[in-house]
Amino acid sequence: MSKTIDVFMFIDALGWEILQRHSFLEQELPYRYSVRMQFGYSSTAIPTILSGRPPQEHKHLSFYYYAPEKSPFKIFKYLPLKYLPSRIFDRWRVRHLLSKILARYYGFTGYFEMYSMPYNWLPFLDYIEKNDIFVPRGLAPVANLADVLQQAGVPGHISNWRLSEEENIARLGALLDEGQIRFAFLYTAALDGLLHMHVREPEIIQRKLDWYAEHIRGLMARMKQHYDQFSFTVISDHGMTPLTGTVDLKGRIDALGLRYGVDYVAVYDATMARFWFLRPEGRERIFPLLEEVPGGRILSAAEKKHYGIDFADHMYGEEILLLPPGVQIAPSNMGLKALPGMHGFAPEDRDSYAACLSTAEPEIPPQWVGDYFRLMTERIDRVRSSREAKVSTEINKQR
Repeated sequence: MSKTIDVFMFIDALGWEILQRHSFLEQELPYRYSVRMQFGYSSTAIPTILSGRPPQEHKHLSFYYYAPEKSPFKIFKYLPLKYLPSRIFDRWRVRHLLSKILARYYGFTGYFEMYSMPYNWLPFLDYIEKNDIFVPRGLAPVANLADVLQQAGVPGHISNWRLSEEENIARLGALLDEGQIRFAFLYTAALDGLLHMHVREPEIIQRKLDWYAEHIRGLMARMKQHYDQFSFTVISDHGMTPLTGTVDLKGRIDALGLRYGVDYVAVYDATMARFWFLRPEGRERIFPLLEEVPGGRILSAAEKKHYGIDFADHMYGEEILLLPPGVQIAPSNMGLKALPGMHGFAPEDRDSYAACLSTAEPEIPPQWVGDYFRLMTERIDRVRSSREAKVSTEINKQR
């Protein structure tokens, strides 16, 4: 019985439109599909990819949401951070260090960053990714990829998202040389950061794609050497939209004179703003302002249902304002300045589309990033079935 392996390589932000403008493994990965992204950011796309479920089921959309009664950040009520010099305590490196300290203190094992969230807002908010979503029960009670591998008893490998691309690629290469694993999920995320800063610089992008191509060819060579059959599939979560303008939405709402945490609570993501209204005056004064944002749209109940974000308890906002493609909220709670490129706009926008590239033609091509989970579980089930058949044959021979 032949020994097979299936590798899925996740390349963060490898959008379909980017691939149309650059050369990337056309011969090696001939089956190529444009795939609709999940509404939101990587914070919801990756849980969707790892579970095949929409946000309303796995509960991950953006990182922060209104939940003062269970906020792990109540200590910030008593810390004088908001009175300290912002030129120091709002620097990314300082906040990143504070984030690491907090994560260790609270026992968070998932990805955690405070970004540019005001310190005095944190006691009103909870954070969704407290747990490592790549390990068994990481999305419990929803099953994730690690749960499927574990339950199937298939020897597999899922990259450590904390490691660099080079380390993850080297680790997978070593495992391929051993020839024992039958499935792998390779995590690489550096393209996302590169595109945030260099989305309009094709030479820089092509160099990075060439770097990926070189390493993918190397992995394929090792797979050919140690396995009888293999498939290699590249998947992504979204594309990248170039900056066309900014809106100081927070400044406009601050000018209304309402009280944060009394009249309303808001989270300003880079491409959308989410609101909870604690008093009627908050809604009465904020809602008309949102309607005046050029090109923006307040998501309807039907749109929330279509995007899989219709939380019955309004977990991620009673109202969500989505900005037009290319326009960023600046400053936002994700960063004080707009970036040259951003994702998280409408999934229907052409720059938002993700991509799936493979050596093997799927029976049903993926249309939405959650469909990757089906592709992966089908490959795992195939290995499991072949292993069970092999064991059964060996038992019959012994009889």
